[in-house]
Amino acid sequence: SNFGVKFGFTNYAAAYATGLLCARRVLKKVGIDKRYLGNEEINGEEYLVEELDDCKPFKAILDVGLRRTSTGARIFGALKGALDGGLYINHSENRFYGYDNEGKKLDTELHRKAIFGEIISE
Repeated sequence: SNFGVKFGFTNYAAAYATGLLCARRVLKKVGIDKRYLGNEEINGEEYLVEELDDCKPFKAILDVGLRRTSTGARIFGALKGALDGGLYINHSENRFYGYDNEGKKLDTELHRKAIFGEIISE
C-alpha cells in the first residue's frame, strides 16, 4: 500500500514474493546470502539447494498448523518462494499450483504463471 497498490496482497504471487523475501533476509542475517544465491531462473520447476563443501544450507520446516493443505494454497506459494530464495525445506511438489493428481506431474508452465500473477489477470 506504500506504493499505491491497493489490492493483490492475498494471492499466490504475493505469497511467493513474501517467501522469497523472508528467505533472502534469513540468509543475510546468518551471513550466508552470498554463498547461497537461490534460484536465479524462476520458471516454476523444482529447485533444491545443494550443499556446499564448507557451508551447509539453512534448513527450515514448514508448519501449517491447523490450516487445511489443499493443492495450490497460498502457503505453498510462500514455500516455493522460500525454496527459490535459497532455503532448504523438505517438501513434495504435489501441493504446488498446477499439480495434476491424475497425471502425477507438475505443470511447470501453469506454476510459473501463478508465481508471476498471470493467472489473476485471466
